[in-house]
Order: sequence, then structure tokens, then C-alpha cells
Amino acid sequence: MPAVISTVWGKTDMARRVHIIGAGAIAHHHADAARLLGLPFAACDPGASALEAFAAAFPEARTYADVDAMLANARDGDIAVVAVPPKLHVAMAQKAFAAGLHVVCEKPVVRDGAELDELTGAACAADRRLVDASVRFTGLPSQERARALLNEGVVGTPYLVRMVNRRNRARPGVEYQPTSRWFINRDAAGGGVLMDWGVYDLTQLFHVLRPVAAEVLCATAKSVQTGADPEDVAIEVESHVAATLRLTLPGDEAVDFIYERANGCHGPELSELTVEGNRGALAWQWLPPYPEGAITVDLWRDDAGKMIRETETLPMGAHPHFHHVPLHAMHDALEGGAQDRVDLSRIAFNFAVIQAIYRTAESGRPTQVALTPGGAG
Repeated sequence: MPAVISTVWGKTDMARRVHIIGAGAIAHHHADAARLLGLPFAACDPGASALEAFAAAFPEARTYADVDAMLANARDGDIAVVAVPPKLHVAMAQKAFAAGLHVVCEKPVVRDGAELDELTGAACAADRRLVDASVRFTGLPSQERARALLNEGVVGTPYLVRMVNRRNRARPGVEYQPTSRWFINRDAAGGGVLMDWGVYDLTQLFHVLRPVAAEVLCATAKSVQTGADPEDVAIEVESHVAATLRLTLPGDEAVDFIYERANGCHGPELSELTVEGNRGALAWQWLPPYPEGAITVDLWRDDAGKMIRETETLPMGAHPHFHHVPLHAMHDALEGGAQDRVDLSRIAFNFAVIQAIYRTAESGRPTQVALTPGGAG
């Protein structure tokens, strides 16, 4: 068994422990979240340099070179964080579930529908909770306010959602974290910008709208060519996605949804999220940075034939840093708090819509997805 590099657990400690599988950059954020929650934590990684850097940053952590050795020291009901490339998500999560741990899995939670069935099946069989780290941008004060305003009927009947975020040169494995070339390998990553950022977009939007069905009417997924493209390895994933969907909301209202996301494109950089209704329109801030600890909601409405725009600025308050949200969401659910972010049916639906966009982009044919309450798909 590999030696433990750092400190040992306190013998009388009864707090729920966090076991981080992987010790790279994202693992540091999860460790920060555990530290802020006051939970003991450990990490494992076969890479000596990553593990040593983690131990230096978090001297209170217990560290291992082997995942089985770490999980052998876990207790039933502890939390595992799967913070390795997507290719390893299912195998590592299955190990954690088998050891009796609840799992926070980095995004994208899996690479395809078959892996999703494996993962949710393992969670159900073990009777353990699963949090998909795509919830990282959910629960923001702006989102909760937007949901309340929509439920109050402030914009009337919604009929169109437009969500666009275009960045010219921000491809992981190329311009961003260029040494992490696994991002541009389809087998390792599962996909490109739709898997890397699209999962965030749809998870946070659906957290507000709560659709029960979606139909992808048309879609495209392409990769641009630039002078920064690596010469030694092919880029196998898309950098620009666009789709038109029709969402069915809980009251059977049909809302058209225009979606576009790019981390590599040649046109202008744009960012917009708007819900249009027959009596008004609503927009809310959904991406960082959040200046001065505040976040905004915009409402456009008619007043005696004149258009009025109202901006509401909300304090971030105690909302955790977005990188800390996945672990906080799991901890909150386990302590009896909000359960919506550990709902397997919602996790499965959100990911199935991502896969539907890919299928429609490839086939040119519409793809339908329905929420299965209480189910895994």
C-alpha cells in the first residue's frame, strides 16, 4: 500500500470526511470548500508532482498515491469528489459508491448516455447521493429572484429564451491550460465546448425554468481553425455550438430556446441571457465576475406604452464561491437542506439534452428528451 505523505485523521473526529480523487487544479478548489465547511479531507493522485503540490497547499490533508488506499480509510457516509478527466469518472465514482460514499463528480459528469446509466445505476444500487459539478453556477441570488419573478407572472407568458456566450480564443488545451491536452481529445473529454461549458449553461438555466421536456429542433457543432492550433496533436472536439430547442415548462407552456456557446470562434464576442414574455422580459447575471459581491437582475416592462427597464442589484451574501458550490450542495443535502441538486432524474435530463444537441448536430434530425421523475433518465 502506498505510503501516506501527509497527516493522519484525528482519532476522535466524527465529522463527515471528504476524499478527493485527483490532486490537480480543480481539486484545490474542492479542498478549499472542504476547509471552509470545516470537514477533514484527503486527496489521492498517482502523479507525484501534483500530490506534492496539493500537500504543500493543504498541509492538514491526508494524501495518497492510490485511490483504493484512500477509500480503504473512508467511512460509510463520507463524501468522495471525483476530480479527474471525464474518461475516468464512472470507474472512480463506482469505487466510491462501493465504499459507501456519496459522490460529487466533476463536469461533464459522464461522456455519453451509456456511462450516465452506469453512474446513476451505481448511485441507486448503493443508495448514495450524486452531485454533478455542473451545479457550480446554480443557486445564485439572481437566479432565485428570476425564478420568483417568473412564477409571479411578471413577464406574462414566456415564449422565447435567448442564451449566448461567445469567446474568440478560450479553448481548454489550446489557449487556456494549454498543457492539459486531454481537453481536445474526444475520448478523454467526451466533447468540446458543449461538454466543458454547455453543461453549466443548461444546468443553471433549467434550475430556473424547470423544463419537463425538450426537443432539439436544429443544431450545429463545429471547430474553428487558428494559428494557435497545436501541430503535434489533432483537435478532435468542437469549439462552437448553436442550437434551437423547444422547452416544455411545468404548466405545459412551450418556450423556444435559442442557444449558442463558443470558446473558439471568429465573430464578435457576445454574452446574453434573456427570457421574453408577452408582458415583459427578464435577464439575470449568470456568469462571473460578480463585482463588489453583488449580482443583478434586469426587468423590462411596458408602462402606458413606454418601455421601462428596472435593474435590481442583489448582494451575494453567504452564497459560496462558485467553485465551492458542488461540495456545499452535497453537504447541504446530506444535512437535510435543499435536495434539488442531488436529484438523479434532473441530472439525467440535463445531460440528456446535451447529448440530444450532439445527436441533432450530427444527424440533422430533431431529438426529443423527457424528464423522468424519480428515475435515472
